[in-house]
Amino acid sequence: MSIISVEILKKNIPFFDILKNIEKEYNAKIYIVGGCLRDICLNIPVHDIDIAAENIEYTQLAKILGKHLKSYAVAFKDNMRLMKNNLIIDISKLRGSTIYEDVLKRDFTINNLACSLDAEIIGSTDDIKNGVIKAVYNNTFDDDPLRIIRAVRFVSIFGFNIENKTMQLAISKNSLLKNTASERVLEEFRKMFQGRFLNKAVNIITEYNILSPLLDISKLDNEKLIKAVNFTDNFDLLLSIWCKDKKFIEYLGLTLKEQKNISAYFNTDYDKLKQYDDKALQYFIFSHADFIKNIIIYIKINFQDDNLSAKLKNLYNLMDFNKARAVNGALLLSLGFKPSPLFSEIINETAFLLAINELNQNNVEEYIKTRWF
Repeated sequence: MSIISVEILKKNIPFFDILKNIEKEYNAKIYIVGGCLRDICLNIPVHDIDIAAENIEYTQLAKILGKHLKSYAVAFKDNMRLMKNNLIIDISKLRGSTIYEDVLKRDFTINNLACSLDAEIIGSTDDIKNGVIKAVYNNTFDDDPLRIIRAVRFVSIFGFNIENKTMQLAISKNSLLKNTASERVLEEFRKMFQGRFLNKAVNIITEYNILSPLLDISKLDNEKLIKAVNFTDNFDLLLSIWCKDKKFIEYLGLTLKEQKNISAYFNTDYDKLKQYDDKALQYFIFSHADFIKNIIIYIKINFQDDNLSAKLKNLYNLMDFNKARAVNGALLLSLGFKPSPLFSEIINETAFLLAINELNQNNVEEYIKTRWF
């Protein structure tokens, strides 16, 4: 556990000297706050820097800092955001009239820290040292129900334990999750699935049913999810292996591509695939070429079939998708075909035969002429 000093702040805050000059010039008091201090204490690389200040409006501070950093400040409800060299910099409105009132309105004790530019810490680092997630105040989940999911996300990332009183408080307030914007819930799950302690987090979800207003735990499979993370970090694939609650998946508001992928996973006809011969399996691979590697993992984990997944992988490795690109609309036009729905049929069939090496570039034109003229 590192002790925060001016040197450590300078190391983690690339624009520390700029802040120091702004503080002096405007007679302000600038603080580094929240999660970035937690990460500094844990010796975790800082990617998000949170700032609050006294004696200067947060909007003014954001614009001044943005000018120095040559970064445009984007306004949100109670904060301004700057981006610089992959750093997210949030300058927030004080939650109260002083920094002392501000920290008391933050979510968990691991985050209710502030540090002046002189390295004076406000708040305690004890719960960071002890690995405990504890609500700062009794109404923490009333003020923002998303904090319930965030607590579980912190379990996944840090491996910390949720204090029993905080857990019971979260359970008693979880009905408020229905009022939370789905995009915020989705963002928490994306981060949660990246955690090194995901197993611990999802076990909390199922053991305490803490997300019951959103999620049916009878449709979750933690064991399969943890097996899957050994093979992929793809979010939509992991989600589809873990969760068969289609209402929850629809609620999340995934991207169109993610929705399409999950639909393909769920619609995988495993029993039919088991009956396919090699050529039929190759056509299945060809038809799902963009994400066949994910489908192979889905079959391996979801249907617990190592043999079929290995067979699909071997057949995939034997196919040549570069050769399949040799047939296209320009080739058909050069052969005298006129644009029509037939184009798709010809391209699809010949591209498949090229991919499985039943045709090659030397005989593809002859095959097309013989087959369709």
